[in-house]
Amino acid sequence: MKLKGTENNQMILMELGRRIQDTRIAASLTQKELAERAGISPSTLVRLESGESVRFEYVLNVLRALNLLANIDILIQEQEMMPSDFIDYGKQRKRVRSSPKDEMNNDSWKWGDEK
Repeated sequence: MKLKGTENNQMILMELGRRIQDTRIAASLTQKELAERAGISPSTLVRLESGESVRFEYVLNVLRALNLLANIDILIQEQEMMPSDFIDYGKQRKRVRSSPKDEMNNDSWKWGDEK
């Protein structure tokens, strides 16, 4: 199944589990072998492959054991600063604040005589 980003978390977990299981089988690994390589219990791997929620650290361990950890770079790409960011901010931004213009355009304040 192709993930489009509109699926709920349970559907994504199930698809992730199915893909991990397919990759494990294609690599001719048993659940016990993959669990040992990943440093997790076989029952944790069974839960992961069945689409149940497990700690993210365990998912990373399994991806590492399957030589898929480099694909995380595709999932969340590193943000590059544009030259104009250095001019505007002088350094890499650490947070975002609303501007005074945004606060003035906020329609939450009223005189009280509006209907």
